[in-house]
Amino acid sequence: MKIGDIAAPTVLLLLRAAEHYGAEPELLLAQVGLTPAQLRDPDCRIGLTELMKLGNAAIRATREPALGLRMGEMCRVTDLGLPGLLAMTSPTLADALGILTRFEPLTSRCYRGNSTWAPQLPAAVFFSIAPYNDYNMFVVDSVLASWQALAEWLTGEKDLVQEVHIEFPAPDYQNRYQDTFNAPVTFGRPENRLVLRPEAARLPVLQAHPLLHQQLLALAQERLKKQAVAETFRGRVQLILGPLLHGQTPSLEETAALVGMPDWTLRRKLKEEGTSFQSLLDDMRKELALGYMRDTQMNFGEIAYVLGFSTPGAFQRAFKRWTGETPGDYRRRISLSTHR
Repeated sequence: MKIGDIAAPTVLLLLRAAEHYGAEPELLLAQVGLTPAQLRDPDCRIGLTELMKLGNAAIRATREPALGLRMGEMCRVTDLGLPGLLAMTSPTLADALGILTRFEPLTSRCYRGNSTWAPQLPAAVFFSIAPYNDYNMFVVDSVLASWQALAEWLTGEKDLVQEVHIEFPAPDYQNRYQDTFNAPVTFGRPENRLVLRPEAARLPVLQAHPLLHQQLLALAQERLKKQAVAETFRGRVQLILGPLLHGQTPSLEETAALVGMPDWTLRRKLKEEGTSFQSLLDDMRKELALGYMRDTQMNFGEIAYVLGFSTPGAFQRAFKRWTGETPGDYRRRISLSTHR
């Protein structure tokens, strides 16, 4: 089970930002086992774990902790593929941001859920990898900064943002946010949110094109439909479990309701695919636990809570069953191999 994936243009945007600060793109790719040829494949999707590793390598190579903000500032509408072109032809900025979030699965997917557009605020809300560490905060920075950069390009206007909410605590480079957004930025919030000024949402998009927009919309809807059909019930359940798994143990009944079918039907569908709800839940916990142990400094109690275990002891027993190692032994081994 992947924690998510992302299309190649986002990786190329990260490399452009790193190159701006003097890093060598091909050397960065080599550090995470990727090649330029992979990124030229229009169907290429990079796992979010690989994206985090690449961001880690880029931040270390450039010594620029705010690389994500620069990445977002450099974003072009074409970096967002078909959803970007749809946004460019939308009638208003609100429509454009609604399109970007609605069709986000065509360019990126995260186990925590998809971004959303909340017109009543008005605000775009982004769900990212969590929990956070020094080398995955750049993902949030880049998305929020890219939304602002695109909003300004689409409308030709500045000062469109009223406030910015960031889910993680204030980082050491927090003063850089004011330079990027020119609006109040607060940290430790329940979600990542770019709040527009009410009048900004109503601004017309300069390149609006109703006919082309409808043609692109039909194409995007068809691609989204094919993507959904291609996903197994296993995949659909995994996508639903991700947002539910923070601090609780999801039930089959709750998950089935979100899939839109009776629990007995979902149980049968999963059995036909050679799996079960409990197996999927266990597999997801295992993969997320390995990621948290490898990529964060969370303690065992925090990981146990995030994955819905009743106690740290229950988590440690499950981890030993999954890997044959205690969490402490696993983390020490990973640390030693990393520093060789």
